[in-house]
Amino acid sequence: MKNVRLSIATMMTVVLASAACADAGAAPTSLGAGVYTKEQAESGKAIFTQNCSSCHNADFYKTVLQTWRGQPLTYLFEQVMSAMPADKPGALLDTEYEDAFAYVLEIVGFPSGETRLEYGSGMMDDIPLEVAP
Repeated sequence: MKNVRLSIATMMTVVLASAACADAGAAPTSLGAGVYTKEQAESGKAIFTQNCSSCHNADFYKTVLQTWRGQPLTYLFEQVMSAMPADKPGALLDTEYEDAFAYVLEIVGFPSGETRLEYGSGMMDDIPLEVAP
């Protein structure tokens, strides 16, 4: 009986330690936690300037974030990919949309972090849109 308790305690310790380790490397789940890298936003600035800035500015995106608040980032990202730029919808590569989106998050005031914003990984599914700071 003593060995069974020891085995159960050992298994629980391993499970809890594994969960803690897995969570430590997990992608951010809020815009305020840094969901893009500084380098990504820098790359996105040129893409934004060339494809977005003639129609949109930081105030526009602050309003958009307010409107879409609570929805997964994926929803807005997919809307942008399918409709923008207005003169050539869907013309950019996914990575270009990601970088431009990172730049938008930077100009509205969200901090950068260590994780690259990525659409294909599904990380945007777990990030709710929130009002810009």
